[in-house]
Amino acid sequence: MRQGIVVGAVIVAAAACGVGSESQDQVDDFSVGPADSARMAELQAELIEADRAFAASVRDHGLGAWLSTFTPSGMMISDGTVHAGQEGIRQAVLPWFADSLFAFTWEPTFSAVSRSGDLGYTVGSYEVTAEGDAGPVTGTGTYLTVWRRQPDGTWKVEADIGNPVGE
Repeated sequence: MRQGIVVGAVIVAAAACGVGSESQDQVDDFSVGPADSARMAELQAELIEADRAFAASVRDHGLGAWLSTFTPSGMMISDGTVHAGQEGIRQAVLPWFADSLFAFTWEPTFSAVSRSGDLGYTVGSYEVTAEGDAGPVTGTGTYLTVWRRQPDGTWKVEADIGNPVGE
């Protein structure tokens, strides 16, 4: 049930951000003027930068950086399981960060932001290395992260889902 809620939230977020619109300049059947288009481009670039900063922070600071970027009610889907809230997410990723070989990098390739500028998502690719039965194992995949702009202007993760390649 929780997974259905998260999937529904991702679909709603994508719709709110204009996915499926007839064009980049049309959202919710209202024309977006040049000033609005410029503002949307700024917000999209800001969101890409927030995602890159998230990756750098996790690389440099580990588990604490991962958790602090999620909202208190954030959700993460990993291995087909929904992990909700800070504690649920912490329990899910604690083994990753405890692995001495664990390395996790990602790069956003696309972002979209709702017309209101308070909700957006990023899409990209990732690489993860961890201890395997016979030594280090590296995997790759794609991800979708839903972000919410906070009152202070920062972006926090509401939902994150990774899709491993080859599984």
